[in-house]
Amino acid sequence: MGFQDLGSRDFMEEDGRAVRSPRMRLLLEQALRIALVDSTVLITGESGTGKELVARLVHGGSPRAAGPFIPVNCGAIAESLLETELFGHARGAFTGAVCERAGLFEAASGGTILLDEVAEVPPAMQVKLLRVLQEREVRRVGENRARPIDVRVLAATNTDLAAAAAAGLFRRDLFYRLNVVELHVPALRERPEDILPLARRLLAEAAARLNSPVTGLSPGAEAQLLHHAWPGNVRELENAMERAAALAGPGPVQADVLPLAPPPRSHAPRTLAEVEREHILRTLEANRGNHARTAAQLGIGPATLYRKLKHYGQSRSRG
Repeated sequence: MGFQDLGSRDFMEEDGRAVRSPRMRLLLEQALRIALVDSTVLITGESGTGKELVARLVHGGSPRAAGPFIPVNCGAIAESLLETELFGHARGAFTGAVCERAGLFEAASGGTILLDEVAEVPPAMQVKLLRVLQEREVRRVGENRARPIDVRVLAATNTDLAAAAAAGLFRRDLFYRLNVVELHVPALRERPEDILPLARRLLAEAAARLNSPVTGLSPGAEAQLLHHAWPGNVRELENAMERAAALAGPGPVQADVLPLAPPPRSHAPRTLAEVEREHILRTLEANRGNHARTAAQLGIGPATLYRKLKHYGQSRSRG
């Protein structure tokens, strides 16, 4: 099972193995709440953060879950074909249209359509898309009659649509129509607590898929993963784990199998609180979440450790 196939159950496990960071847990809780109503949702975040995954979570938790979920990569469809792909066409509407064809909005009836990379929709199509969202009906290319649609619309982008609208690069009225509810997916570097749990999960999946003999990550490999900047986010992490599963020998993956570029060095000194937080969380991670063992290794009392972890949003113990 790859990154795009991770479902809501996987991310909301009660033991927290899939997601630990407070920001990501809050996002997923918001997604499950908004799933219950039929509002249009704009999902934002950098490339590779898992915006489609969040869209699938919204669909899967909604009353439309039994209906289709149709993702559309608006940036990957030629401008001349986007209208017929989304809205369909009548027979004879253009050369090669030998039969009528329903568009993806009609195909998603009773379910959800995801307009991924919506910022790439050309200006002329933005006008037509706005009309569809306002009127809840489509008109196939070459037809005069409108067809009602019953579909929930989600949109995703790694572009600042508000800034694009202010600059005249995206229609303001369409932006406001799409941005009824915004769900922002944080970058992986903004939730370092999730790096190792996700890495272990993705490595295990890649090892099973490739019949690899790897058995986990060595401390050196874990340290390298934690220090990497992850500009490609979870997608980059997935690729790194597949590479490790393919190239590593039996046993734990070693650091030399992960030739990751280190993050840019900062000349600004780190605060003592930042250094302490990183050290505590790394020790906790090395002990698989065991509070008693972590407190003993750190030379502090369990109550002190608990207070600090509660402040970090990491107060759940595994033993």
